[in-house]
Amino acid sequence: MMSQQIILIAGGTGNIGGGAAVSLAERGAKVVLLGHKQKHLETKVKYFYNILSEDGIKKNDIDIETLVIDFSDMQSVRNSATEALKRFPIINGIIFSVGTMVQDGPTILQNGHEVMFATNVLGPFLFTKLLIERLQQSNALILNVINPTNRKIDWDDIESIKNHKTTPAFERTKMMNRIFSGELAHRYDGSISSIAFNPSFIIDKNDPELKKRWPKGFLGFVWEVLTILIAKPPRVAGEPIADLFLDYKDRNEINGAVFKLHKRIQKRDKVVDDLELGKRFWDELEKLSA
Repeated sequence: MMSQQIILIAGGTGNIGGGAAVSLAERGAKVVLLGHKQKHLETKVKYFYNILSEDGIKKNDIDIETLVIDFSDMQSVRNSATEALKRFPIINGIIFSVGTMVQDGPTILQNGHEVMFATNVLGPFLFTKLLIERLQQSNALILNVINPTNRKIDWDDIESIKNHKTTPAFERTKMMNRIFSGELAHRYDGSISSIAFNPSFIIDKNDPELKKRWPKGFLGFVWEVLTILIAKPPRVAGEPIADLFLDYKDRNEINGAVFKLHKRIQKRDKVVDDLELGKRFWDELEKLSA
């Protein structure tokens, strides 16, 4: 694709989304950072401009915009989707790198939804649905950042409210991202391409707000140790994401695929490929977002 691509990045102020934003902007894409606080978005834009300038990219060659959205608030999602449709005649892709973890839950929002489920699952689903025609017209690629863990879904408690433990509930939402990725690939095959992306453990150690992102207590201690020992910088995830968006002339080649960084996983992912599970999950989200 020779013309400039427009890529929306949900979670663009985070580690993985931020790495993708820098790598895509460096290669000429228009990057749109999605987040729920305009001030935080603007701070990140300046941070990314500084990184790119240090890499020798001229300011006039950098194209980064912002779009305010709160994925936990379905009205905010609707408003932001309307704004995106007005601003962007083409949307070549969306990166969903949303991974909110809230301890000591369940945390129930005013709209009745559990916050991790709303932010990580329902909001991105609704946003995609509202943009679906524009995405089809643009032959868009949708990339879901996933966690490969598996957690059983209780269909009578899909939001993990009745039986709630923080880590299992969070991991369940990330497994749902895999289901969503697979169902998108199946349902819109030929007009939209969808892939699941496992980034490994990515942390921006230079992020001044890094410690604010860590969980409390023992879990926070584990994250800090892992950050010191095995965390990789954002560009490690950003570069392969940029390759996936910019290097494939025929995106149908990768529709339904699962990647771990640069590597395409050949082993079948039972969650991504389960058509019955995908349809039931989609139908449930349709009801919840109606």
